[in-house]
Amino acid sequence: MKALIVAADAITPEYVVEKRKLFPNINNIMEHGAMCTYSGYVQRGYSGSYSSGQNWVSIYTGLPPKEHGKNRQASLKMRDICEFEPFWQILNKNGLTTGLWSFRYSEPIEIDGYIISSRYEPIFTPQDIREAPRTISVSEKDKQMLRLFDSAPPPRLYPKTLKQHGLTFEKVKENPELVDIVANEATFQPMLDNFEAELRFWFNAMTKAQRDIPVDVVYFFTPSTDILTHFILYSDNNPILIKAYQLLDNYIGRFVEEFKPDITVLMSDHGQQNFKYIVDCSNPDTQREAFSERDKAIWLKNGYIAFEALNGGLLFTTHTLKGVFIASGNGIKNVQVSEMRTLDIYPTLLEIFGIEIPEGRNGFVVDIFNRPVTNSGKLLKSSEIIYASIALIQAHEVSITDIILNELYLEKRFARITVVGEAKYEEIFRNNPRVFDFVSYRKFDASDFDEVFCGFYNKASKQMNHIRVK
Repeated sequence: MKALIVAADAITPEYVVEKRKLFPNINNIMEHGAMCTYSGYVQRGYSGSYSSGQNWVSIYTGLPPKEHGKNRQASLKMRDICEFEPFWQILNKNGLTTGLWSFRYSEPIEIDGYIISSRYEPIFTPQDIREAPRTISVSEKDKQMLRLFDSAPPPRLYPKTLKQHGLTFEKVKENPELVDIVANEATFQPMLDNFEAELRFWFNAMTKAQRDIPVDVVYFFTPSTDILTHFILYSDNNPILIKAYQLLDNYIGRFVEEFKPDITVLMSDHGQQNFKYIVDCSNPDTQREAFSERDKAIWLKNGYIAFEALNGGLLFTTHTLKGVFIASGNGIKNVQVSEMRTLDIYPTLLEIFGIEIPEGRNGFVVDIFNRPVTNSGKLLKSSEIIYASIALIQAHEVSITDIILNELYLEKRFARITVVGEAKYEEIFRNNPRVFDFVSYRKFDASDFDEVFCGFYNKASKQMNHIRVK
């Protein structure tokens, strides 16, 4: 096999990278290959951010959300993605067969290889039934693939509702110590067991397929790492999340041992962290004042912030700015990459196979190769980047400024952004990885910067953007 690509939704760099010794198979990939915690299409907001669906389509196509215009994975059909030449289509054009496993898109199409769709209807209400059945579907050409499955895939398991724990959100808000009833290892063990069953199910089918109908590239996607993190990450150094990632790590090891790929890739679309890190600040009064949903949240003794999710569970995390891209194998050097973004994944994946990148992609090939690259004009060398100096004037509350900042960051690829703002928010902005520096209003001098921007927001029309003032 030429390549194994494992795509896990919302894998969190603070765990798989910083606690890498706990995950020996993932650590082995990093020890012998390239690692990057890259910048994804995410905002530091509690709502209104880019969705996982938008991120994954950008990964598959090399196009930003504003160009591909695709949102929720659950509503998309495979043909919606294939109109943008996803990476597997380019692999096929270059003679590489591809097997795509556990895709959420409906109506799988015929490719040179196969697509296995695994769909479920998300639970968005606090109903008593907490299982969302998965349904497998394939194209007409690939119906023989169904013989690989002895049973239906394990359902997607959602956490119990507060009501099923004998609680209400109001009670927990009044007495945050009641969170301990929900947030404990015994409560979430069924979700861990469900995740292990899911991984085992797909591993068994993928093993049979590669023995009987081998392909050059196998791509496996799991959404379960996202839902697990949203509901089990109720503390730092969370032992349950570590166990979840250890399950994934174990199966990555089994995949590699079974398939013996020339190249192994592990990637996510973003990470996750508790809401408190949106307003990461040592002054609790400033932190509360800066958090836009302060009155709707539960503030826990450990500093964490929680909400009641639409499905009735207790929600502890939001998507965070950094995703993971790790690769090792033939032609890949041992390096830690400092400058990578979502749009760079598509061209970098194609470069792994020495394939030319289609027109219309603005991403770069990340400098992870120990051989001459095919797409030399797209190679991004961090040492050669010249950064512009940009100032963003804080003209609104922290939450609005964060959204404006995020869009400016995505628009200005090679820039270092300094926030010009109210002094009490300095720590919050400095803890934002997309902020290079902070200057108070009093010390601001426009002549120190190449460009200066100011954000605007009309609460009535919801119009929000930034304008250049220098």
